Amino acid sequence: GPRRAAGAMTTDNDAYLADLMMQLVGLDLTSGDGRAGAGAILREFEVLARGSVAGMRAGLARRRAGASLLAEARQPDA
Repeated sequence: GPRRAAGAMTTDNDAYLADLMMQLVGLDLTSGDGRAGAGAILREFEVLARGSVAGMRAGLARRRAGASLLAEARQPDA
């Protein structure tokens, strides 16, 4: 799809980001082409929603460490 303006928080942009996420679902990440496609989609996503991929990565790291993603289980920053 066409590239959207970076940082534009619009309904159209949100719909485009949702479409990008759905494209990730159908990729075969066991193939080189699938991984390359996923990388391209994630780069596009990061351009449009700065910090989103880093935030997802941090959330996954916390989850792997056993921390809950639920807000009520989060520890306040000290």
